[in-house]
Amino acid sequence: MVTDIPFGEMIPRSITRYKDARLASEETFVAAEIPLTFMVNGYEIATLMCTPSHLKAFTYGFLFTSGMIQSAKDVLDWDCDEKKWRVDVTVKEFTDPELLGKRVYTSGCGKGVMYTSVTELSARRPIETHARISGQMIIKAMGWLAQCSQLHKKSGGVHSAAVSIDNAMPAFHIDDIGRHNAVDKIIGTLLMDEIGVENLMLLTTGRISSEILHKARRLSIPVLASRGAPTHQSVLLAEEMGVTIAGFVRPSNFAIFTHPDRIVAP
Repeated sequence: MVTDIPFGEMIPRSITRYKDARLASEETFVAAEIPLTFMVNGYEIATLMCTPSHLKAFTYGFLFTSGMIQSAKDVLDWDCDEKKWRVDVTVKEFTDPELLGKRVYTSGCGKGVMYTSVTELSARRPIETHARISGQMIIKAMGWLAQCSQLHKKSGGVHSAAVSIDNAMPAFHIDDIGRHNAVDKIIGTLLMDEIGVENLMLLTTGRISSEILHKARRLSIPVLASRGAPTHQSVLLAEEMGVTIAGFVRPSNFAIFTHPDRIVAP
């Protein structure tokens, strides 16, 4: 495993391009990928492949969606060793070692992992909210997300995620080689900044699979939108959990798979 790389999201690379029956040298960029190890109260929890950026937000988001913390205030100390790519975290309470045995390996890029019990999450009460999201805002926000990532334009190797709050255009986005990582980084940012989720929409460029749904549901995010497709498990669970899924978002239309009452025209 190569870990001694510059701290950045992209690495320059010389390549050979085959085009029009000819070979030619060319300069390009590849998306950076590092193995980040999480240590929580002295326990090695996981090593995840990720883009080396927004690592504090990633830590908060991953620990929260894994059920190891309930809020940002549960994190007492955080430190990152950028030479070893290791994060050391001290949390208020970590009294359930059995949680480490409840790993659910996900379908995400790089083989993500969830520690929260799927049964426990499925048993949560459905989200109840008066949130209403404009259909036009979904289209505009997704169009913005598809165009704003310079990392994707230069490397083609990342997914992006963002949030729309109160029917406003997203203020920022986050990229990562893993779509689930990008979502964790967004959730971690929301936790650290104590941003409410009552009228919030999470946008992602990747498909909406069950682990993405579980991450959003844990923070009670009511609306998920993607330019990609949902999986059948995410649709079934979203129906039960009270989460609206909008997929295949295009410049003029999209498909609402669950709880369409939250989406309003125009």
